[in-house]
Amino acid sequence: MNHRPQPAPCCPTRYHAPTRKPDGMILAVAGLARLGIERPGYVLSMDEMLTAVGAGVLGLECRQDDHSVGALLEKLNDETTMLEVTAERVMLHGLRGHCNSPIAGYCTTEGDGQLSLRAMVFDREGSKFANVMVWDEHQGDPAVLGARACAELLRQGARKIIQGIPH
Repeated sequence: MNHRPQPAPCCPTRYHAPTRKPDGMILAVAGLARLGIERPGYVLSMDEMLTAVGAGVLGLECRQDDHSVGALLEKLNDETTMLEVTAERVMLHGLRGHCNSPIAGYCTTEGDGQLSLRAMVFDREGSKFANVMVWDEHQGDPAVLGARACAELLRQGARKIIQGIPH
């Protein structure tokens, strides 16, 4: 949104999108699909707006001693997604953010199997930020990747940015 010469005023809203006529809105594509809106005006790329850590990933769990349900859940697990979200969550954990912390992170698996993690911490106005793009040089160790991203964000001042946001 900072690509605009003058940022448009933003305010949170909660209503059924087709019933109102705002000047503009940013909505999730998945939400639009549920509303039957198949052609959004414009889809933001990851270069324009990173997602929250773990966005779109379901976490399913069961009791530790429930082996039959555990076996069923294991069949639903997607190993690639598990590796990607692990890198994101390790980074988030290391930053020790709170529920109001604007921390974004998106990990993908490249064509050669290498993980890459883009992450950003920013203040509410978007005037202070730390960002990073790191690749998994240890092929398959998402925890190392997440820790490297966290360390670089902290080096750039992420802790001070996070502490400056009330919770």
